[in-house]
Amino acid sequence: MKTAELPKATSLKSLTGLGVIAAWNKVYLYYRSKSDPPDTFYTAISDDGFSFAKQKKSVSVKTGTYTKADIKTCRNFSISQQDKYFTCTYVRKIAKGSVLEQAYSSDLLSFEYEGNIANIENQGFIVPNYHFQDQLVLYYVQKTIQVAYSTDYIHWEKTNKDLLSAENGEIHNIGCVVPTEKGLLMIYHTKNDNGYAAHIALFDANDPTHMLWNPEEPIWIQPKTWKKTAYPLGVVLFCGMFLSYWHIEGEGIFVFVYALHKISDGDRSKDISLCLNRSEENPIIVPKSRNSWEAFNTFNPAAIYEDGKVHILYRAQGHDYVSVIGYATSGDGIHIKERLDQPIYSPRESFEWVGTTKPSEISYKYVSGGGYGGCEDPRITKINNRFYLTYVAFDGINPPRIALTSITSEDFLTRRWLWERPVLISPPGVVDKSAVIFPEKINGKYVIMHRIYPDILIDFVDSLEFDGTHWLNGQYKISPRPDKWDSRKIGAGAPPIKTKYGWLLLYQSVGEQDSGRYKIGAMLLDIKDPTKVLYRSQSPILEPEASYENNGFKQGVIYPCGAVVIGKTLYMYYGGADSYVCVATANIDKFLDELKFSQLARLTTPIAERIKL
Repeated sequence: MKTAELPKATSLKSLTGLGVIAAWNKVYLYYRSKSDPPDTFYTAISDDGFSFAKQKKSVSVKTGTYTKADIKTCRNFSISQQDKYFTCTYVRKIAKGSVLEQAYSSDLLSFEYEGNIANIENQGFIVPNYHFQDQLVLYYVQKTIQVAYSTDYIHWEKTNKDLLSAENGEIHNIGCVVPTEKGLLMIYHTKNDNGYAAHIALFDANDPTHMLWNPEEPIWIQPKTWKKTAYPLGVVLFCGMFLSYWHIEGEGIFVFVYALHKISDGDRSKDISLCLNRSEENPIIVPKSRNSWEAFNTFNPAAIYEDGKVHILYRAQGHDYVSVIGYATSGDGIHIKERLDQPIYSPRESFEWVGTTKPSEISYKYVSGGGYGGCEDPRITKINNRFYLTYVAFDGINPPRIALTSITSEDFLTRRWLWERPVLISPPGVVDKSAVIFPEKINGKYVIMHRIYPDILIDFVDSLEFDGTHWLNGQYKISPRPDKWDSRKIGAGAPPIKTKYGWLLLYQSVGEQDSGRYKIGAMLLDIKDPTKVLYRSQSPILEPEASYENNGFKQGVIYPCGAVVIGKTLYMYYGGADSYVCVATANIDKFLDELKFSQLARLTTPIAERIKL
């Protein structure tokens, strides 16, 4: 949430938001003050949707009885454009309830009364710059969402057909309706005992009563920190963003950016901006039957870009179910150029399984990816002239722990696999996984993330030279979100990538609503304090939908362990169905911009304190 800026002279407690519209490359925000005359309200104008530098008075000149309007009796202003004119619908309180009325404007600074609308009592929204069979279309709230038509703005014919209802709570208002190539995209708000939620629906442009798509998951949920009365003013599409404006009682007007993570595409749903695109070459690494050590599964790959190529270190299993680490390279990040016929890292310590564990002794409650033991789920980070490898060490009996080893850059690049003797860095008796090391010190400390159910834990350490008697202790944590898709457990995926906005962390998660499926999300962490989450994706950036993510040892699992940036492209390497190595990509700049806009941080002052008169 971000605050927008309104006049310093305006009292927060007396401010009342009315409505909003985007037109002429600007955002017009309407509000009134309790101290104003009853027929007066104001327009604040913004070039970016957040900072409103101008203010002009607006007057609704006449009402249906030819008297000046009492704006205090009006609410739910919804403004839309039809060619050169703008229509404002609003709900007026009357003696026996309320009525939906409309006014029109040519300049968005003054409005003229037009009439009431077909005995509709609640909020309505006229679809902008759109006609169906030469008729205007009005969606309105009547417990459910219904539709009415008009040829002249004055006479409206209701269909009395229920188009959309709320399964949990009630529909409060329609934020906006936007004609798109795929249909009429609607954002609407529901309300229940927990507060508001924003949802999307898509209606057929060739039949406005036919709903094509309406996902169950909301695109936004009211923060639990809100303790005061709030209500939505409206939503606008501006500069490629859906900006949602809210009035919070006693505080002012605030703005959110809704990230539309999914849009209809036939019978599938996909992310339209904050997303990763699967490579058509997937899977890029599959098991090789001729190599016994990788004949069963190849998955969960670490990756690092060095010396003009991507080095991929992947977890591999033969039919003995023991995990080792294989090696492959790619020049373009997608096509495998070379793949070694021998593993570059194999179990050699008792805590990694060295052939001493019998199948009858295996602790199956700890088995991951079918493994009876070994070196699982590697991650690799370069710091100065060394490559540090973290992985899950499992002896088949005791809870899996995190192990750390390293190798010089020269030895790694010349393929002299002279790894340092590994050492356990997580405490005994605790299942600890998903360890990643930041690629540079922060405030003089090395930073390590790891996962003890259900949280991502963060430790700051003086040295990466562990002695096997001191462990990570989880000084800080990032937790699942109970009301989101990542509600059950989360774990770091690839080592964080430094960007101009912060540390980009790709992470895996399982939600309570879909407990059998692993999905992938993204966070941006503060560059100087990675315990602080600046932005976090409101929906998964990748879900297990492809055949190679479902047809394998374990269906519905996608698990990232490596990511690199080459030029302007982000490459994320992940395991599919615990069987294959896959890659997905995105334009890094667009991805970061959308991640930022998916959940804007709230500023310290609301709109009303920061517009200059």
